[in-house]
Amino acid sequence: MVKRPGGELAKRPLHFIWICDTSASMSMDGKIQSLNNAIRETIPQMKLVANENPNAEVFVKTLRFSRDAQWVQNDSVPLESFIWTDLSADDLPRTAAFSAEFRGRLQREGAKSGDVQISLIWNNYNDLDLHVICPSGEEIYFGHRNSCCGGELDVDMNVSPTSEEPVENIYWPPSGAPVGHYKVLVNHYKNHHRPGCIDPTSFKVAVSVGGIVQEFTGLIKTREKKLIHEFDLDESVMAKIGGGNTDMGMALQTVAEHLKIPPMTERALPPILVLVSDGQPTDDFESGLRLLMEQPWGKKAVRIAIGIGQDANLDILQKFIGHLEIKPLLANNPESLVRYIKWASTAVLKAASSPMGQTGALSGGHSPIVAPLNPEFSSGTDVW
Repeated sequence: MVKRPGGELAKRPLHFIWICDTSASMSMDGKIQSLNNAIRETIPQMKLVANENPNAEVFVKTLRFSRDAQWVQNDSVPLESFIWTDLSADDLPRTAAFSAEFRGRLQREGAKSGDVQISLIWNNYNDLDLHVICPSGEEIYFGHRNSCCGGELDVDMNVSPTSEEPVENIYWPPSGAPVGHYKVLVNHYKNHHRPGCIDPTSFKVAVSVGGIVQEFTGLIKTREKKLIHEFDLDESVMAKIGGGNTDMGMALQTVAEHLKIPPMTERALPPILVLVSDGQPTDDFESGLRLLMEQPWGKKAVRIAIGIGQDANLDILQKFIGHLEIKPLLANNPESLVRYIKWASTAVLKAASSPMGQTGALSGGHSPIVAPLNPEFSSGTDVW
């Protein structure tokens, strides 16, 4: 290494903070495991990048948030000795379940499930049909299988007399059901006049809202259409079934406290804050963000956001970033999450700790971060 006139520059501290969502929804579909694996795998690469920029001393800390916000490490840890501690997501609420009779038929037909799921079973070759009227007034049934609000009839049986143990199923994906009033109906469309096709036909309907299941029984004649059940889905129910608490505002408030001077020093480099979440805040996000931005190092921080899955609120993540040229990254599968984590851990760290990044910090500017494009990093099949 070429010696600098007057000796080597003193190292400037650079704080790298992971801000990780550990709400209950992160326990679904392997999200939290994928996050742990991605960060653990990238730590050695972070250390290589830090070694190439010896004028910055990198410290790492992890904040987890769900129904509150807690630091995983009591103090910031020098990157050279940092070891990732696996995070665990909150448990999903324990709820009732479909009876074995429903489960067996739904599994046989490969039926999908969600926060709102409604299923119909009967025991002959007749063609009974399940109908659901959405809060918008739209009706889901065999003639209109997909609603504009995300509901789907994914199993429709006995249009032809194919089974003596049929099932039909309508569902909304997790966090996808609209709030409002729902109506569940059964229509006896046709008697196929096969053995056992007596009328009236006995049936059962199971209605699951957030995993809480109610069963209804009845008898129905050909060309008869019956209202079976009505229920309301409001925002308080959705908050409970949509993955639990996501106290993102509290998380930002906690980070703001950490970025005060002291414990931060005036000669530090702008910290790097990486926010990872699969949902949207359930507390006062705006207040938390305001407190963060009131801190000089909060305002100057390089803020990166990674959304996991289609339920991630990209508008909220964009507000956290606060930079028009840097967009939230959306990971729809473990492969893309690994790539985004690697970029946030290495490319961002390299830019922020480079001489140009340090010059920007000294002048009150931002580090030169070039954000990747989502299409460039997309790979594999969507999972989340």
